[in-house]
Amino acid sequence: MENVYSPLTNKNKVSKIKTLDINRIKAQYFNQFNIEVSRFFEGVDELAIYECLDSGLKFYYPFSTVSDGKFYADLAQDYKGYYNPWKWEHEQAYRLIQQNDKVLEIGCGNGQFLKKVKEKTPYARGLDFNPVAQAQGIKQGLNISVETIKEHSVQYPDHYDIICAFQLFEHLNNVEDFINDTLKCLKKGGLLFIGVPNNDSYFFKNDTYHTLNLPPHHMLLWNHKALHYLEKIFSLEIVRIENQPTNKINKGMMYNLWLSKLLGARLARPLAFATRFLIKQLPLFTKDGLSVIATYKKQ
Repeated sequence: MENVYSPLTNKNKVSKIKTLDINRIKAQYFNQFNIEVSRFFEGVDELAIYECLDSGLKFYYPFSTVSDGKFYADLAQDYKGYYNPWKWEHEQAYRLIQQNDKVLEIGCGNGQFLKKVKEKTPYARGLDFNPVAQAQGIKQGLNISVETIKEHSVQYPDHYDIICAFQLFEHLNNVEDFINDTLKCLKKGGLLFIGVPNNDSYFFKNDTYHTLNLPPHHMLLWNHKALHYLEKIFSLEIVRIENQPTNKINKGMMYNLWLSKLLGARLARPLAFATRFLIKQLPLFTKDGLSVIATYKKQ
C-alpha cells in the first residue's frame, strides 16, 4: 500500500476521507468552462481527499493532478470574472501597507492589487505563472515576473516588508517548501497575508463537487485549524484570522444548496427561487463567508 504524506507536515499521519469520480470532474470542467482537463488525470486510477491528522489540512491525492499555467490562461479566457479586480481580502491587506513598504504579491494575475498598492509605495512586485496575465500587467507598467518563489528567494532574501498570497495556497501541492521559500524573502517582523477559500463554510463543506474547488484548480482544502497550525511549524506569529462577511449572493447559494440536500434539486429549485429574497434578509449563514484571510508576522 502506497504511503501518502501530508503536503504541510511531510508526515504520513493522514486519513483517507473520500474517493471522487474523476469522469464527473472532467465533465464538469468541460461543460461549465469549456476546458479539457483529461491530461491532468492520465494514469490516475483514483482521486481521493485525505486529511492531515496533525494540522487538519485536507488535500487531494495524487499530487500529479495539479494545474499549470496553460490551465489558468484557458480558464481566464472562458471565465471573464476569474481575475476579480478588487477582492475583500485585498482590502484587508491594503489597509496595513505603509508608505514605501516593499511589497510582493505571489500569484498576482494581471496585477490589479499591485496597481492599487503603487498608490502607496513604488516598491510593488508580483509573481505569476500565467504568461497572458503577466503580459497584461506589464502593459500597465507593473513589475511582474514569471518565476517561482524559490527562484525569487535566491535573489531577494530578507527583502520584503509585506508578502501577499490571495487565493493561491489552495493551488499548491508543495506547501511546506513554498512557505519556507516565502519566508526567506520576508524581513523579520514583516507581514504575510494568506487568503484562501473558507472550507469551514457551509457551502464548501457540503458541496464536495464544486468545480473550482476540485483538481486541477485546487489541491488543498484550508480551514481555520490548518491556518492556525502554521504558527506551530514555521517562524510565524498569528496576528489575525478573519472570515469574509457573508454577502447576499453567498446566502442565496448556501440556501439553495441546503434546500437541494433536504428536498432534492428538482423540488428545491422553484422553492428557492420563490423565497430567496426573504432568506437573504435573515441572519442566516452569518459566519460562512467563502474566503478567510490569515495575517502572520515573521519571527
